[in-house]
Amino acid sequence: MTISRRLKVVLYNPRSVFWTMPLGLIAVGSALPRDRFDVVIVDGRYERDPVGAVLSILDDNTLCVGMGVLTGAPIRDALTVARAIQRARPNLPIVWGGWHPSLFAEQCVQDASLVAAVIGQGEETFSEILDRLSQNASLTGVAGCAHRSGADVIVEQARPFRDVNAFPAADYSLIGVERYFASKQRRQLDYISSQGCRFRCEFCADPFVYQRNWSGLAPERMGEELSALYRKHAFTDINFQDETFFTHGKRAAAIAEQILGRGLRVTWAATMRADQGVRLDEAALALCRRSGLRRAMVGVESGSQRMIDWMKKDVTLDQVFATAERLRQHGIGGLFPFIVGFPDEPPESVHATIDVIKRLRMMSPLFEVVVYFYQPYPGSPIADLAWSRGYAQPPSLEAWADFDYVGARGPWVTDATWSLVQRFKFYQQHAFGRHAHPLHAPLRWAARWRVNGDRYRWPVEQFLMRVARPETRLS
Repeated sequence: MTISRRLKVVLYNPRSVFWTMPLGLIAVGSALPRDRFDVVIVDGRYERDPVGAVLSILDDNTLCVGMGVLTGAPIRDALTVARAIQRARPNLPIVWGGWHPSLFAEQCVQDASLVAAVIGQGEETFSEILDRLSQNASLTGVAGCAHRSGADVIVEQARPFRDVNAFPAADYSLIGVERYFASKQRRQLDYISSQGCRFRCEFCADPFVYQRNWSGLAPERMGEELSALYRKHAFTDINFQDETFFTHGKRAAAIAEQILGRGLRVTWAATMRADQGVRLDEAALALCRRSGLRRAMVGVESGSQRMIDWMKKDVTLDQVFATAERLRQHGIGGLFPFIVGFPDEPPESVHATIDVIKRLRMMSPLFEVVVYFYQPYPGSPIADLAWSRGYAQPPSLEAWADFDYVGARGPWVTDATWSLVQRFKFYQQHAFGRHAHPLHAPLRWAARWRVNGDRYRWPVEQFLMRVARPETRLS
């Protein structure tokens, strides 16, 4: 009787400054049959020598190395590790998946170290790629991927979007959960309850990748999974990493009932569109709060209704403030992202955004904002407009590795606008909210004075703070 041995599949998570659990790698690893594959996840953020860590576990039984790659600095680490693997084991296939390969699959596969890139949902595509590799068969016809065929790159047809309930539960035993708790400095579990987004925001990559599809796990299944994870890992907070958690209000309420009914003593945070917040039943919102909802992330994007309509956000500022008021009344925190620096955005739009941010920050000490300058991703008219206005799209993976989605701006953004926004971001952060340390009081007073009067010249406090506490580069 012949006993077939399991093939090893190594999944690598490139270095970054965030400590979110590698949920994409967990998902594709969990979807592989364990009787055929031995899945090993290596997280470069925990390795002094990522290259050495990966090379040390490769052996003759290793079928493939997969990597989940985000745009920016993680590309550089992924390339370094991939090229080291290629030199050490030139016949070992390397496959990339994640957001960047989903957007730039052809460019990724043009790199000699890769054999394929997965586009969009990876559970079935990666599994089929492994089946082909295990048989030394061509990848031709594998939907949802790009691959090389001789000197050419072939982009296969898109794989149909699947209901996430068809996929197995995420197997968190593939990672060391406790070390992520330690890095986060809280027992926070990252969890994805849905994939995709049905909306059409023209600044976002999601409609391009998922074609405006959305699918969510059944609340009963989530209750079972979270309850089992709670018993095993004793987490105190859940960070739902969904694009739009509150897509269906009744589903959100049913999830809250599962958390309460199963005795999970946790807090949780999730995403919520402003129009969803307005439509959410009052009893459902109260139920979510009782179950531990501590914060909702509500994308506003602009303080100008004209700009909101232009980017096809399909919400109104009235809905934003109505949702914010409902959160305030229930004692729920809010995180409100904004984007400035769109091509052709008039100066008055930037000032309107600043005014809306100040109004939101004054509503509750539990409210926070983040402000980004627009960076174009493909698949939307705004990106095409940005490139036509002189934004140089990075021409290579190495150039994308230098892409800074926090500290960069389009060439149409004036120095005056850049300085205004950067200074306002600093001072609003310190002017509002809860600051327990008594030494913060003078900075808070100065920041309030500046923000209330729009006085941003000579930002001495900002300079001193950055000398004392340099900012972390996020990409």
